[in-house]
Amino acid sequence: MEFYDNGGDHPMTPEQGEVVISLKNVSKQYSREAPAVSHVNFEVREGEFVFITGETGSGKSTLLKMIMRELEPTSGSVNVLGYNLNRISHSRIPKFRRNLGVVFQDFRLLTDRNVYENVAFAQRIIEVPSQKIRRNVTQMLDMVGMADKYKRNVTKLSGGEQQRVALARALVNKPYILLADEPTGNLDAETAWEIMQLIEQANRVYGTTVVVVTHDRTIVERMHRRVIEMKQGEIIRDNPLEDLDNNEEQMLENDYQMVQDVDADDYGYYEN
Repeated sequence: MEFYDNGGDHPMTPEQGEVVISLKNVSKQYSREAPAVSHVNFEVREGEFVFITGETGSGKSTLLKMIMRELEPTSGSVNVLGYNLNRISHSRIPKFRRNLGVVFQDFRLLTDRNVYENVAFAQRIIEVPSQKIRRNVTQMLDMVGMADKYKRNVTKLSGGEQQRVALARALVNKPYILLADEPTGNLDAETAWEIMQLIEQANRVYGTTVVVVTHDRTIVERMHRRVIEMKQGEIIRDNPLEDLDNNEEQMLENDYQMVQDVDADDYGYYEN
């Protein structure tokens, strides 16, 4: 996977198979009651696609927030892309997040702007030249099937269309890691599957490491990816990716043909 200068100062450029997310004996406690996350250990390698599942309150979203450094662990260590998130200074957090793309259940789009400007905003944050912004945004909107609606205000879009725009914004700079927190939670089953196929396409074509938090067991079962299941703050199951299906190579080739002209530049999680 080719990466571009995203304005960050990440200490590592991950290679295929290298550990990019590492949690060691991580716990998070908000009060004297049972911890939201308890003694969690796992690693995610470059290029992996991982689901974190569990019922509401199982700790999966708390886990994701610690990976993006919205929360600090009460104990244990969190390392992402070579950053020690226990010790990272506040001033370096925005630069660290530029290596991430994040998709939320509630989209978090800029409601006063149109489709194009929502995606372009991510590039302007890291000062990509205007000419490249036009190319990158157009290509990414084409990938997610929203190129014909680039002038439309996002408030006029359906939920599925808004999530496509949010995904384009998260991917336009080819982040090292894509984090998705219940990305299909507000969508009907058919639209949810379309969004998950786009996320899987990013993983296959660009090699983006993907971590998806979801309680949708139907999608998890259909995707055949690694599953980390949580219950009451603990990991109760971590199923590695099974052997690739016989048609996996053909599926990859088909995906590549679909997006071979898409060559977006940098964007990551830029919100402080």
